[in-house]
Amino acid sequence: MSARNSEVRRDGQDRGVSLIRTLLQLAVVALAYWLAAMVSLRLALVHGQVTPIWPPTGIALVAILVFGRRVWPSIVLGALAVNLPIGPSPLGAAVIAAGNTLAPLTAAAFLKRIGFRIELDRLRDAAALIVLGALVAMTISATVGTSVLALSGTVPTGSFLPTWAVWWTGDAMGVLLVAPLLLSLLPHARSPALALRTAAELAGLLVGVGLLTFVLFQNRLRLEYLVFPLIMLAAWRFRLRGAAPAALIASGVAIWAAVQGSGPFGTDTLIQKMITLQAFNVCVALTSLVLTALLEARDRGDEMRRLYVAADAASQTKSAFLNNAAHELLTPLTVLAGYLSLLADGSVGSPPEAWKAPLGILMAKTRELERIVRDLMTASRLEILPPRLEREVIDLREVIKGAVERARPRADLLGAELTVDLPDDPVPVVADQESLGRVLDDLLNNALTYTIRPPRLWIGISAGSRRAIVRVEDNGVGISFEERERVFDRLYRVADPQIVVPGIGLGLYISRQLVESYGGTLAVESSTPGMGSVFALTLPLSRTVSAAELREAEAG
Repeated sequence: MSARNSEVRRDGQDRGVSLIRTLLQLAVVALAYWLAAMVSLRLALVHGQVTPIWPPTGIALVAILVFGRRVWPSIVLGALAVNLPIGPSPLGAAVIAAGNTLAPLTAAAFLKRIGFRIELDRLRDAAALIVLGALVAMTISATVGTSVLALSGTVPTGSFLPTWAVWWTGDAMGVLLVAPLLLSLLPHARSPALALRTAAELAGLLVGVGLLTFVLFQNRLRLEYLVFPLIMLAAWRFRLRGAAPAALIASGVAIWAAVQGSGPFGTDTLIQKMITLQAFNVCVALTSLVLTALLEARDRGDEMRRLYVAADAASQTKSAFLNNAAHELLTPLTVLAGYLSLLADGSVGSPPEAWKAPLGILMAKTRELERIVRDLMTASRLEILPPRLEREVIDLREVIKGAVERARPRADLLGAELTVDLPDDPVPVVADQESLGRVLDDLLNNALTYTIRPPRLWIGISAGSRRAIVRVEDNGVGISFEERERVFDRLYRVADPQIVVPGIGLGLYISRQLVESYGGTLAVESSTPGMGSVFALTLPLSRTVSAAELREAEAG
């Protein structure tokens, strides 16, 4: 009883800690939203409420992406705290707060719908943040806010569109400039902590961006775009955590200069100022985001190529080892099989009657082990080099007849119903007869092994104008849709605890490799778990020898 009470107490403590953590998260988000808004309102261009950049939108979006939609009360409280003192009325402030909350919620929903990655390491993520997160979703807050100002008479009706444009671009800039900066600060496995020297280099580069932008915006020479090489350098050296702060610093200095009336954007009219300033901000944001995404994609591609080369080298080494080990094992196995055969057939004297059954078991297991070793040798050779098989025109019917004859004793032992459906005319195909026989042996053996009693097998041919298809159908255990391709992987076994069959998972792998070496295909055409499978073997028909010519050759 005391143990149960202790467990209940621990659960209560865990819930209490979780609640406190959640409340702290909500409080931090609300406080960050309010502080960012207070700073941004000092850069307002329209009625002390609409600014060229509105950082709270970026903060709200990142908070939702990281903590989930449960932070929406923080956004509402932060927006209310900002808008109540400056809004047209308490009701108007509440409506504006609702629009400011709905916009980042919609943006986050859009981004999550398309599988957005907060690492921003793909071009599609950068494009999604720009189009869906900034341009599309922020129309909600701009429309709601401007409508409230217009209906309350704070903004004249004739100024609706300019005010809407300023509001929309300000919210969009908050997403494009602030959200990437906050995302770059999150811990990622691909972005380890910077060393002291590297951090000092980044700090120096960011200071350089700020100083250069400040100098460029102290005159009207239209040289503001000279800061772009430094932003691109930050992206190249430090990816997102260099490009994002560099872009925000450059845009922040440009906005400050525009508000002060200095620099190339210090024009007299609001429209001219907004167009030139926001064009610069958009270029800064797009350059930093897109360049970072392209560089990350290139890095990821280089890493994938490096890993592929390393994996291929390891695989080649492993295959060579397996091939050598199999060769070493095959020699003593051959000797062992030979001596067991001598003992069994009485060449060294008649064995006692009690020895016959154990000798038979030893010979069977030796043959099984020899087959596994030969499969390992074949699989390792196929991985290192493509098979070099003698291609010739053969009658597919004859190869199937041979495979059926070899499978007949086991089929009779199992009481299997084995149906063969072959055409009367020869089916000339281009293949290697020995390896093709091995493939058919494997398909028939699998059909007899993975079967439901009583076994029912069907094998037949259908020929078209260019290709012939051999189908092997059974009433066995079947293969799930997800495993239809995986059964052809090397060393793969179907993960079913109810199926206990000896083997190492090389048969179908070797068969497909052999068939593909002479232009054929091998696949699971259909399969239903518990009802059986149909394997389809496709081979190219001969273009040089017709069925009639092959019939005459066989008759001759």
